[in-house]
Amino acid sequence: MSQAIDSPPKVLIVDLSNNYGGSSSRVLSLMARARPGTMALASLKSGAITRQAAQLGLPVHILASHKTDPRLLFRLVQVIRQEGYNILDSQNIQSKFWANMAAIITRTSLVSTLNSWYANEHGKASLKGKIYTSLELLPNQSLDRYITVSERDRQSLLKAGISEDAIELIYNAVDVNISEIPGDSEWIRNKFQLPPDSIICTAVGRLVPVKGYDVLVNAIQIIAAQIPQLFCLIVGEGEYKEKLSEQIQQAGLENRVRLIGYYDRQNVMAILKSSDIFVMPSRYEGTPIALLEAAALARPILASCSGGIPELVRHEEHALLVTPGDPAALAQGLVKLASDRNYAEMLGQNAQQRIRQSFDLGSQLNATWLAYQRALNKHNALEK
Repeated sequence: MSQAIDSPPKVLIVDLSNNYGGSSSRVLSLMARARPGTMALASLKSGAITRQAAQLGLPVHILASHKTDPRLLFRLVQVIRQEGYNILDSQNIQSKFWANMAAIITRTSLVSTLNSWYANEHGKASLKGKIYTSLELLPNQSLDRYITVSERDRQSLLKAGISEDAIELIYNAVDVNISEIPGDSEWIRNKFQLPPDSIICTAVGRLVPVKGYDVLVNAIQIIAAQIPQLFCLIVGEGEYKEKLSEQIQQAGLENRVRLIGYYDRQNVMAILKSSDIFVMPSRYEGTPIALLEAAALARPILASCSGGIPELVRHEEHALLVTPGDPAALAQGLVKLASDRNYAEMLGQNAQQRIRQSFDLGSQLNATWLAYQRALNKHNALEK
């Protein structure tokens, strides 16, 4: 059993992303439960996580208006020195680039939280996957520890030459109180002007190719006539929005598949709670927060058997898992959950029990602080 930390490090989480994703929810959950004065966020003025953290009253240091601002490094170094942070935790590749330089300048411990292995996410043969993987591994001479969120990604780090004792596997977790979340079937149908008999499947995540929303649109096109009451809401923003919109229009699904944009976490939770099915057609995932939240809300889950997802839920026990990139299999899963509501409800209840038993936010927080302490101990030993 993990030991509690009496004097935790002072951590600055560096997240320079513009869009809100599962890693953003993870960061904010950790910050909200950390001891006052021990954790803060360094982010961009335009970042969605910046706005959400401010709404929650969490400490935020705005570094710049965009991630290529040359003043960003100076501001980051200034914040570290003025506030006395002794650990930097970077959340993505751009964040790690700046955090690594700041760690060297300030002689601060550096942790890299790997929310997804880039070669798996973008494809091993893709130029982007190769570049991001190289950039992730390049500055590791100053890195004290990796935190990864799935066993699949831990194995990828090991294959890349990272020593086993430098990696912490800490699954994502959620803490959801259903009674505090508004929304029901009538609310969601009124909000999005859907028919009273509609069956609503909801997907949540960035609009990027790895999320597989093009596969979802193809799947719904396959069964559009078979289940005319099925509607799909896709929550999120991203670079793939225009292409998805074109695909939806070409398929004649403008009324059936809706890109509803960004919503803050409270509204996302209300939408999830009020939906009939949660779908995650991703080509790759680490341990997705949105799936954990849907499970905590007892929503029937249809997801790709990709990345860390099979580590969270088992096929036909907690969810229906299908081959990634296969619209026919995804369509078959939608038909099953839409037509057999008793079976769908059983999966949802099983998934909720699974999350309550195995993905506790308190355990995640304690494990994260222990990882920080080990990183700081290693850093201090090398500094002597």
